[in-house]
Amino acid sequence: MQSWILSSIYWTIPIGWLGLIAVALLARRRMNRLEDDQSPLPQPAPTLAIVVPARNEAEGIEECVRRLLEQDYPAFELHVINDRSTDETGAILDQLAHDNPRVRVRHVTELPPGWLGKCHALSTGTRAIEAEWMLFVDSDVKLEPAAARRMIALAQSREYDALSALPRIEAPSLWERLLLPLLAFAWGAMFRISQTNEDSRPEHAFANGQLFLIRRAVYERVGNHAAVRDQIVEDVMLMRAMKSSGARCRLMLGPSLGRTRMQTNLRAIFHGWARIMAGSSGRSMLPIIVAIVLCIVNPIALVTGVWMAMHETNGAMKWWMPTITHAGLWMGMVMWCYRGAGLRMREVMWIAIAWPMVTAVLMNALRVCVTGRVDWRGNAVMVNRKAI
Repeated sequence: MQSWILSSIYWTIPIGWLGLIAVALLARRRMNRLEDDQSPLPQPAPTLAIVVPARNEAEGIEECVRRLLEQDYPAFELHVINDRSTDETGAILDQLAHDNPRVRVRHVTELPPGWLGKCHALSTGTRAIEAEWMLFVDSDVKLEPAAARRMIALAQSREYDALSALPRIEAPSLWERLLLPLLAFAWGAMFRISQTNEDSRPEHAFANGQLFLIRRAVYERVGNHAAVRDQIVEDVMLMRAMKSSGARCRLMLGPSLGRTRMQTNLRAIFHGWARIMAGSSGRSMLPIIVAIVLCIVNPIALVTGVWMAMHETNGAMKWWMPTITHAGLWMGMVMWCYRGAGLRMREVMWIAIAWPMVTAVLMNALRVCVTGRVDWRGNAVMVNRKAI
């Protein structure tokens, strides 16, 4: 009798996985349907300024700017802010501006107290912009020629005030392909990012600062990047500020809009995602603790189910059925996450190593929540508890 009760309780694990997968599929559907929108650009097209912050990006900034100049939008300005670069970024930008009058470069040489660099650069660099829309693009994003036009057309036709997109992630190394899809899934599940697209939930708003379109009037109404000057995840906090002010905000999947490479090595992944998760939670430990517990309990529960099934003398199927269902749903989720990362079947077997590493990233995020300190681009930065 006791064995039947335990096996019945064990069914809660695969049922929980089924619920999590259902929520993830719904979230993906909500964000993906915006990708399929083919709204025409209004005529005349609204004015647009593309804004790019750059700090020590000499290796890739020229390609970024040249791809932006290839946008098929009827008329736009391109503003690039050189944020205290110590490499050749400034010289490269000056030459690009000399060759193309559409490129406008601003050099930021100092960082005032109380500001993070990117927030200060963007707040400073947008002061003279008068365009109706601003498209913020990180220097490591490679946009497709139709990206700006498609985003503006979608925002205008549906009367959105802010539209952020998740471009396709390039993952050339095995570690990137193994870890980034799982970490992105965990982030989305922990913070219910699809609720950004629900106007009735102002407390839930997320954005990706790599590709972020904002109506300038709304941007200024909430205080521009000065309002989030000390926020390590300034994009998320800016979106929350706009949504709380009544703006209509959306987050979409945008693999056809462009591509980017987020982190290039294990150290960057380890610290970068800890920053994202701790910052997104406003240093609230609860969602991260729950995720850690689930990561630890899941493989232990699977091994326990197999052990119980193998040692059950009578009615082993009452353990095999939930255990096989558990394993199938877990691996189904993993395969779904990896589908777009280009992993080969034999590489998926590395999940035995990838899963503990994801848990380690979550534990590092928990440490950041406690201490407030995170390594970001080689500097120790404080993560603020403030949540707008």
